[in-house]
Amino acid sequence: MSTPLELRNSVTGKIFPALGPFIIGAMFGFGALQGLASGADGGHVLVIAVLAVPCLALGASIARGAFDTSVKVVLDQRGFRDARAGDVLVPWHEVRSVRLTSGKGSAMLNFELTGEPPDAIKYAPANALSRILPFGKTIVHMEVSSLDVRGEDMIDAIRQFAPHVVVAR
Repeated sequence: MSTPLELRNSVTGKIFPALGPFIIGAMFGFGALQGLASGADGGHVLVIAVLAVPCLALGASIARGAFDTSVKVVLDQRGFRDARAGDVLVPWHEVRSVRLTSGKGSAMLNFELTGEPPDAIKYAPANALSRILPFGKTIVHMEVSSLDVRGEDMIDAIRQFAPHVVVAR
């Protein structure tokens, strides 16, 4: 029996994406302060300040994930489980193939199942597009960029736990 692969959030995978909203929020906040200092109309300054708050909140929300040390994804001999998408075990015998897609610093594993995924996974945010489009109803998407392991290492673990699963590149 192989030991399960337990994956957690990566600090850099969460902090770096949070920098964008923080910088934009800081720019709006600085603009609001400059407007107040120059005596601009209060309505315009309020609009700029109102734009700063959600940007800063989004940055804080993304960044707090870096300090969450709980297990997010588990791969073992029984199947895979993603706590971010319903926390439901998907047995390997229901997985037909897996594909690692990556580009521009992001990576995602796409699992093709033999049937539709459980409702908890189907209605997860990562799989929202599958509910809208007429195709891809049996595909489960797992974002791996923010985890503490590379996608290639996950593919190697899947090959070890489920040799029957076809790995498409």
